Amino acid sequence: MIKNTGILESLSGQVAKVRFDIGKPLINEICTGASGSILFVYSSDGDNSFYLYVLEGENKLSKGMEIVATGKSISVPIGNNILGRVIDIFGQAVDGGDEIVASQYKNIFDWQTDYSDVVTVKDIWETGIKVIDFFSPLVKGGKTGLFGGAGVGKTILLTEIMHNVFSSKFKDEESKARKVVSVFAGVGERIREGRELLDELKEKRVLDKTALIYGLMGENPAVRFLTAMAAATIAEDFRDTGDSDVLFFIDNIFRFAQAGSELSTLTQNTPSEDGYQPTLSSEMAAFHERLVSTKKGVISSIEAIYVPSDDSLDQGVQSIYPYLDSTVSLSRDVYQNGIFPAVDI
Repeated sequence: MIKNTGILESLSGQVAKVRFDIGKPLINEICTGASGSILFVYSSDGDNSFYLYVLEGENKLSKGMEIVATGKSISVPIGNNILGRVIDIFGQAVDGGDEIVASQYKNIFDWQTDYSDVVTVKDIWETGIKVIDFFSPLVKGGKTGLFGGAGVGKTILLTEIMHNVFSSKFKDEESKARKVVSVFAGVGERIREGRELLDELKEKRVLDKTALIYGLMGENPAVRFLTAMAAATIAEDFRDTGDSDVLFFIDNIFRFAQAGSELSTLTQNTPSEDGYQPTLSSEMAAFHERLVSTKKGVISSIEAIYVPSDDSLDQGVQSIYPYLDSTVSLSRDVYQNGIFPAVDI
């Protein structure tokens, strides 16, 4: 079978423009270049031209190089073998441990939740943090946003909630029949924080119930953008096939919007409000609408949301609000007074 092949016409940052004269790739298809470069088909730009995101090996690409479509899309390992491990969007271990061995992989764009299967739950998760439980309780099966500027304690609060919910859940005798697992997505945050979280989960003995996937601040925007979608895929699998309730944590969902904005600029799209991509709303919907509860299990999500320049009216921040059931806003003034969590009641 002749593989679809193209020629790299231009490279702008992490976005390549490729002309396919022999066959045409599908949207979301993986392509390869010389020396192991990995690219991802994002959109078309004419009859034979396509925009591709460069996921790996950007410095190995050059104009006129042959690009080959593989016929595959991005897939991540699923199942209990990834619990206690840190992986990237390629399913590779990044925690220094052994290679991930998984019997199944799932396409990160394979979203098939049926409307008739979706359920709502009125229970709440108890965190033991009084200001959260009393003023802005975490709804089981809902979504909670932790808003705050740089350095006001979003990650610390998220980690504390993660620990407390697990501790209370496993002390509850009635709930032992149903397993609870956690999925943590590190999107665009510091590598130091990722390491600290891993060590803390080990120390608190909940790492074996947690799957972590990182696309760190130093990664290119295409990797950061797709990390959120890969994490949602893992959460969906635990919900649908693992007979589990899922706690989904993401730090930081604003970086998902920011990565999309960077990529949109490189593909020369006309920006929308505040300079963000015109597809911001649909991208937020594509992510959040996957994190729903069904008859098979519950997904409860807690999202850290960076507020740039402490401006909650920023369009990237505003695009997240419609999907949240509870919101917690952290105050810089309260934080500077040494009060934790830094919530201005």
